[in-house]
Amino acid sequence: MRKHLQHYGYFTGRGEVIKKYGFFPSKSQLISSSSDPESSSSDEEPEKYKSKSSVLDAKLPIRQARIPYGLNCRGGANDDYSFEPRWPMEVEVLNEPRIKHINISPMQPEVFYKPTTNYGPSIRSGGENIGRSVFNYNPESCGYFIRSRIGGNREGCRQAATLLRNNEDTTVLFESRFESGNLMKAVQVGEFEYELYLRYDLYTKRNTQWFYFRMQNIRVDKRYRFTIVNFFKPTSLYSCGMRPLMYSVYDAETKGIGWQRWGEEIVYYKNNLPAPDNSSCNMYSLTWTCKFPNNNDTYYFAHCYPYTYSDLQDYLNEIQNDRFKSQYCKQKVLCRTLAGNFIYLLTITNPATVQVNNTSTSPENQVKKGVVVTARVHPGETNGSWMMKGLLDFLLGDSADAKLLRDNFIFKIVPMLNPDGVIVGNYRCSLAGRDLNRNYKTILKDAYPSIWHTREMIKRFMNETELVLYCDFHGHSRKQNVFVYGCENKHLPNERFKERIFPAMLSKNDPTKFSLYSCKYKVQKHKEGTGRVVMWSMGIMNSYTLEATFCGSTQQDRAGHHFTIKDFESIGYHFLDSLLDYCDPDHTKRDRILLELEDNIRRSIQIKLLSRGINPGSLDDIDLDQFSSDDDSSDDAGSDSSTDDGLPKHLEAIVAAKAQLKKTRKKPAPTKPIRETKRKDEIDKENLEKNKTVGLPLTKIRHSQFSTITELECMQQRRKRRNHVAYHVCKCLTCLKAQVSHIEMRLTNDVTKPISLTSARRLRDTNNDPVRYEGSNGMNNRSNRWSTSTTQITNSRLTTAEEKARRSQMFCPIHEDGGL
Repeated sequence: MRKHLQHYGYFTGRGEVIKKYGFFPSKSQLISSSSDPESSSSDEEPEKYKSKSSVLDAKLPIRQARIPYGLNCRGGANDDYSFEPRWPMEVEVLNEPRIKHINISPMQPEVFYKPTTNYGPSIRSGGENIGRSVFNYNPESCGYFIRSRIGGNREGCRQAATLLRNNEDTTVLFESRFESGNLMKAVQVGEFEYELYLRYDLYTKRNTQWFYFRMQNIRVDKRYRFTIVNFFKPTSLYSCGMRPLMYSVYDAETKGIGWQRWGEEIVYYKNNLPAPDNSSCNMYSLTWTCKFPNNNDTYYFAHCYPYTYSDLQDYLNEIQNDRFKSQYCKQKVLCRTLAGNFIYLLTITNPATVQVNNTSTSPENQVKKGVVVTARVHPGETNGSWMMKGLLDFLLGDSADAKLLRDNFIFKIVPMLNPDGVIVGNYRCSLAGRDLNRNYKTILKDAYPSIWHTREMIKRFMNETELVLYCDFHGHSRKQNVFVYGCENKHLPNERFKERIFPAMLSKNDPTKFSLYSCKYKVQKHKEGTGRVVMWSMGIMNSYTLEATFCGSTQQDRAGHHFTIKDFESIGYHFLDSLLDYCDPDHTKRDRILLELEDNIRRSIQIKLLSRGINPGSLDDIDLDQFSSDDDSSDDAGSDSSTDDGLPKHLEAIVAAKAQLKKTRKKPAPTKPIRETKRKDEIDKENLEKNKTVGLPLTKIRHSQFSTITELECMQQRRKRRNHVAYHVCKCLTCLKAQVSHIEMRLTNDVTKPISLTSARRLRDTNNDPVRYEGSNGMNNRSNRWSTSTTQITNSRLTTAEEKARRSQMFCPIHEDGGL
């Protein structure tokens, strides 16, 4: 009825629209709220997704105002909760509140763990009969992404964890069906000992590093052992003193304590379980023991400080609510991901100043320089988001340096490039099943939307202003400290080594965390699809990947201490501080640092020459052209990211389906007689090889009248050409002998052949009634004009069938062209 009235103009729905948006939008804005029939609408969503907290309802109008209108959501509609995370439709999601981050650093520095042993327990859960499965959840899919929904699977969440038998049951209750969680299986192998299997990146069989799961029914003062058994990387920071992170809900609510480094007896070792995609390779285990402080508490374990897509949206909503920050931080959606989640783009700069006569100054993009910063292309590297948060906090602040940065630069910031992977708990890949940081050259706009749109945005930005720096924030699982990977400008003599100035400034501004020695600048072939290399090839000289360890620092007085959330945020501040130093109009500092870098390079060349027994003399005599960065690799000692190259999983499935369809369209299978004929030919060929004469080969004589074909070959070729229409005379000796023998046999048969009854009756009738065959006598009279010999031949002519059979015996179908 409502649609009927609205069709005839009697129902406007203005009141409901104002209730939905908080204001009355324009016509183009209203069009954007139309729903996709494939997705869940507000009427179809279960009640559990409608009963959200008041905090979510408060940010609704702002979210709707930020969404660019007219964007097509793959598999989803713009309903009341369209800003919420969208999950693949096969994933089960619990409707629970998120944990509260406590941004308070620990009272005491969290030191590295000192290993006490180099081996761990053996893996005993090869079969279900050895251990008891207490948690098992792995989304069932067809192998590639199809469609997304708000809240994931509409059928709800099944019982994935075991049920407690009574109050005395000490079984730990595991859960990971929440945002960024990824535990797949838990097997109890002892009363307080569990072996854990991490879920692989969705639609893949690899990439297990990030973990995030929840535990309940924990007993105080009991020592538990947890062992994660399906890691892929042969080395890990857990072998260097890194501890897992633990979060207590009770301590966070009552004592203000957030994430803590937790665990003892930490060992990382190779186990006896084969990799799922390569049975010849074994996987690796991480084991640790711990005690818990509270009874009836809920605990979380994580690889690094979690930072979810919803955390980002909450942070951006706070910026939008601030009337001062929103003036110089403009938010919009760059594109949507495969699942329909938003890729946010922030443009941060101070508005152009206005003169007294209300005339604007020259356009800002002709004066200000550009800077592009991105993060979370790898969803499991959450420290990249914390560094990004520190950068935004400082850049949007009220300090003099922040105002100076906004006055002189235009910042284009993409805070989360892979929200789909963040939401489902992937470590490295997107829902395409591929590493986005290997596909910056892609032309597949629909398969890698965030990468394609980011690259095109940077191209347009470069046409508007000078781009002085590009940086992508990452986390590193094998090295300590903070460092960068850059691109060496060795083919530009005037620009050589200048790409090292900014990292050198960063090391001076943050010496306790940043390691200049760990920075690498080699452009490797298998890294040509990464963001830093592609942007460098587009003309950005200062193109970097900023890597921050998951563990801690080995620099100065911070050596042996884990990084905290505040430490990661401070890296973002020092990044901007170094940018101000680098772009200072007074180049004195830059020139001094460049001279220091050149001296350091000369010393490294001198050391190499001395190791070869060559005395180079003084440092000034060393030619810098001798320096090579061939050994300056940016590999992370065995990264398995190269396995993520290839077509996206959904396109790969389409290619496989087309190949299968093409195979089924081939010629039908041969019939039984043809198969038998081929089998006989194979037997004849084998017999021919066995009976083959050993000796000198005969030379080919061109004027020979006969071919050197054996009788067996002749039989074989005759069978192959049995049904051929055209026959040609063969001049081989074997065929001529066969023809003579067939003719002699035919003549013998004709003499001894008895006369049939029909022929005898015809002869008797002819003799008794000559009038009846008068026509034939007439024919004989006409034939008397011919010669006697011809008449005799005519009278003794064979029947048509016999003549055809005889004629076919005098020809051989060995050679179609009748030649040798």
